Amino acid sequence: MTEPPLGNTESPLYLAERILSLTKEVTSHLDELSCPTPNFSTRSSSPPLTSTYESLRISLNTVAADLLRLINGPQNHFRTLFCTHYDLAAYQVALEFNFFELVPLEGGIAVADLAKKAQIQEDRVEMVMRFLATQKVFKESTIGFFEHTNASAVIAKEPLLKDAFSMQMDEMFRAASETSRSIQEQPYKFDSANSPFATRHMLSAYEYYEANREKGARFARAMAGVTQLDRQVSELRDEFPWETLGDGTLVDIGGGSGHIAVYLAKNFPRLKCVVQDISPLMLAEGETQLETSLKGRVSFQTHDFFQPQPLVANAYLIRQIAHNWNNDDAIRLFSAFIPALECSPPGTPLLINDTILPELGEKTAYEEHQLRQLDIAMWVVLGAKQRSEQQFAALLKEADPRLRIMKVHSKGSMGLMEVHLVKE
Repeated sequence: MTEPPLGNTESPLYLAERILSLTKEVTSHLDELSCPTPNFSTRSSSPPLTSTYESLRISLNTVAADLLRLINGPQNHFRTLFCTHYDLAAYQVALEFNFFELVPLEGGIAVADLAKKAQIQEDRVEMVMRFLATQKVFKESTIGFFEHTNASAVIAKEPLLKDAFSMQMDEMFRAASETSRSIQEQPYKFDSANSPFATRHMLSAYEYYEANREKGARFARAMAGVTQLDRQVSELRDEFPWETLGDGTLVDIGGGSGHIAVYLAKNFPRLKCVVQDISPLMLAEGETQLETSLKGRVSFQTHDFFQPQPLVANAYLIRQIAHNWNNDDAIRLFSAFIPALECSPPGTPLLINDTILPELGEKTAYEEHQLRQLDIAMWVVLGAKQRSEQQFAALLKEADPRLRIMKVHSKGSMGLMEVHLVKE
C-alpha cells in the first residue's frame, strides 16, 4: 500500500486525497486479478477474497467514514444513527413477506403486482421498496416498477444468507430493543437467563430455539449463512496446518449442523471430523444435509461440552463457542478438555476460533467497530462477551495452569488461537 500524503490526518482535504489514493489502489488490484470493476447491476461480480483487497477495503472504509463524520457534523451523524431502527423495520418487512424472491431476477415487477403476491396493502409495499431503493437495494427503474440490484439479488440467490438476515430482523431485532430493561431488572447478573433476549422472549436463546423448532432450524442454517459474509472460513482453512493431522480426527465441539467440519473435510480429504453438539435439532439438520461422499469421514455425536470430553483425538476445535458464555461458564468449558488432553500426545492442539478483541490502537476504527458490535451482540443474545488475547489467557489459566496459548495464528475477522496442555 502506498504511503498517505503528508498533512493533517483529520482534515477533509487529506481524507479526500487518501480516499482517491486508496480507490486507485483498489482499481489497480482488480486489474491485476482481471476482475471487473464493481457496479450496482445484478451482473456485478463479488469482490475478490484476497488479503490485499480486504486490507484496502478496510482502510477505505475507515477513511471514508471519518470524512463523512467531519462533513456531516455530529448532529447529522446522530440523526441518521438514531433512526437506524426504521431501516431495520423496512428490511424486516421485505424479508418476512419474501419481497426478494417475488421480484424476478430478470426484468422486474410493478408494485401493484408485488403487493398482490405478498398479500399486503400496496401503499406499504411501495413505502418499503422505495426506502430500500435509496440504499441501492432494489431500484425503481420507472415509476412504480422495481428491479433487482446486485445487493437485493444476493439475498434472492442465497437462501442461507436470507436465513441469516431474517434471524437478525426477527428475534434478534426484538431482543435488542430490551437491552436497557434487562439491566434495570438485573443490574448485577450477566448471564443467558438475564440477557436482553431472555427479557424479550421469556426464554434463554438455547431454550427458545429448542422450544421453537422451526426457528431453531433457521438458526442452524443462518449460522452457515454467516460464513458467506466474509473470509472467516477460508481464514480457518489457511491459517492452521491441517495437513499435519494426516488421517487423524478433528472434534468440532458445539459444531451445530456441522457446516465447518464439512468444509474442512472437503478441503482436506484425509481428515476425519466428529461434530459434537447438545442439540438434537442441530445434529439432525447436519445429518440431513450431509453429502453421501462425506458420510464415512464426518459423523455426529450428542455431547454437552461442559461435561468431560469423551474422545481422544488429534485436534479439538471450538469455534464461536467461548463468546457465547460468561466468564464462569467459559472456565467450565475449558476445564472439560483436561481429561482428553491428558490422554492425548503432547502438543495436541485445542483450537479456539473466536473473535479476539483488539488492544488499544491495534485495529482501525472500522475493524474495531465491527468487533465491538459483535461484543454487544453476544451480550444481547446470550448475556456473554467477546474477549482479548489476555482475557482468554487468564480464563485458560484459571481452568488449569497448564493450559497455555502457544500461538495466535490469526487475528482477522475471526481469530485462531492454538492452546496446548503443557505437561510438566
